Amino acid sequence: MADREKRFWAIRKIKIGAIALAGILLVVLLVLGAFPVGILREAAEQRLSAAFAAPVEIAELTRDGFFSFTPEITVHNARIGQPDWVGKGHFVNVRRASARIPIFSLLTGNVTIRSLRVSGLELALVRDAEGNSNWAGPAEEQQSDGRNPLRLEQLTIDDSRFSLRDAKRRLDLSGHFSADGRRGLVVTASGTFNEAPARLTFTGNQLVEGDPEADWPFRAQLTSDLLALTVRGTMAGALNTRDMRVTMQARAPSLKQLDHLIEAGLFGTQEIDLVGTVRHRGEDWFIDSLEGTIGRSLIDAKGSVLKRDGRTLIDATINSPRFDFDDLADDAGQAEARAEEARIGPRVIPDTSIDLSKMGPTDGTIRFAIDRLLVKGGSAFRSFKGELSLERRVLRLDNAEVGLTSGRLTGWAKVDSTSETPILSTELRVEGTSLDTLIGDPDRISGPLRGLIRITGPGATIREAFANGDGKIAFVADQGSIIRTAAFVLGRDLGGAIVQQLRDGNARASLRCAILSFEANDGVLRPAPLVIQTEISSGRGSGQINLDGEALEIVINGATRQDAALKLADPIRVAGTLSQPYISIDDSALDDAASGGGVIRAIGRSIGNALGLRENEDSEPARSTGPSVNCRELAASALQ
Repeated sequence: MADREKRFWAIRKIKIGAIALAGILLVVLLVLGAFPVGILREAAEQRLSAAFAAPVEIAELTRDGFFSFTPEITVHNARIGQPDWVGKGHFVNVRRASARIPIFSLLTGNVTIRSLRVSGLELALVRDAEGNSNWAGPAEEQQSDGRNPLRLEQLTIDDSRFSLRDAKRRLDLSGHFSADGRRGLVVTASGTFNEAPARLTFTGNQLVEGDPEADWPFRAQLTSDLLALTVRGTMAGALNTRDMRVTMQARAPSLKQLDHLIEAGLFGTQEIDLVGTVRHRGEDWFIDSLEGTIGRSLIDAKGSVLKRDGRTLIDATINSPRFDFDDLADDAGQAEARAEEARIGPRVIPDTSIDLSKMGPTDGTIRFAIDRLLVKGGSAFRSFKGELSLERRVLRLDNAEVGLTSGRLTGWAKVDSTSETPILSTELRVEGTSLDTLIGDPDRISGPLRGLIRITGPGATIREAFANGDGKIAFVADQGSIIRTAAFVLGRDLGGAIVQQLRDGNARASLRCAILSFEANDGVLRPAPLVIQTEISSGRGSGQINLDGEALEIVINGATRQDAALKLADPIRVAGTLSQPYISIDDSALDDAASGGGVIRAIGRSIGNALGLRENEDSEPARSTGPSVNCRELAASALQ
């Protein structure tokens, strides 16, 4: 009996406790449902002031109705001042703003807004050139996780205006905006973009009640003489720019103008006309397609730009049916290049910048393929493909292949910008091409050609790195033909050259090998060796090529395989520059002037020597050829 009584009182206590707990929960729910939000005004001012680093004033904070877990909370006559770095004035000045907010999210600080009604709103948006803004704070603290903090189902805005001074995007605009259930959101503004007159319009569809993450179609357009940009797409909920899909069309005099808006680190180019399909997720961008023209170049690309651990990761594939590298410079850049060429003369080695020391925390891989290279004035280069990879300011070009008129150039290159001065390293091999492609004169010399370019040097440009570089540059032809008269000239056999020219000036002799091998030391190339051997003659070269200026100072001494009755008194000299070389005898260009004065003087000197009428003190004596060189061995050594 006692046990039964104990159990009875135990069960009774549990019931009483449960009823009491339910009562307490009911009271808490009643309190929450009727929570007096006005007591949160000072806390809201303090929290907003800390968030925007500016003073905040709220005249009054009220709620609608007596009881609701999702009340409409209204802010009356609120002001948010500008941060100190902006100056005087207000960032936000609003007469009345009402938002429907779950009371639990308000208490926890994780506010989710369902509906928003605003009247008499004035916004003064400011961002400096470093990316600090009064709406998102310091640039280094700005983050995006892809979530939509608004989750709006209703939006009403009237009697509201804004101004935007964005030094980073070169925008200075002011205008009005409104929103209702019939027209959706409408924004119109005018001002300047990069100091040129500009107009901005934005429209967004009506919101879908009951589904805050429903696709929200929108359209934005910026019109200016410097940029015509149209964006159409959808966001995952109203104003959720962190999750959207868009199609962009841009026309501008240069890619740099578009970069002022998208901030991708692009550079000045020729005129652009591009269309792209893009997705934005949090801080990541996905380029599903990008097509159009830059100058006369045609591109088709896709890729992604991701933000991970404070770094930007790029992965892209670019295909181009036709491409002109000159299109990657704007008019100012091209004019500067032309002025530089006029000052120093044309150059073979490009002056392309390779200094990545100022590049931010960006890594990535870009695969590219150019089907047809466009070069003003023509070129032996026809196509180009490879893979660029960048990791902590070390850039590599791998699997490079350049198609030539005949043959190809393959290899790799690396630019290390981790030190004060970038260091370029490269090894390129030439296969399947010909001597006439290299020299550009098939009527005089021809034959299959192989080559090696292996250079390492410091410099801010490719030209500067080669001018300071060490390594080897070699070209080898182990068969072919040469115009027969030139073979006699190579052997300094003036008599044989004259007789051959009189008999048949177009006759050819076999070319056994041409070994054009140079060792590079601090940008100076010296023969190692330079040998040309034909069935008639052979010659060896001495001198140098200074890559700082691309100046040629080569002397070729040769002899025929049989003694010459009349020898040229002077050796062959190759002078000028890599882009404008010339061959001379007696320091006079063979092709200089129609009168042929240089040739006549060379013949006169040679006849004078043969008759003993003058001494040849300044010229090196003609030497016999000696034994034939081992062409195969020299070729293999040159290309190692």
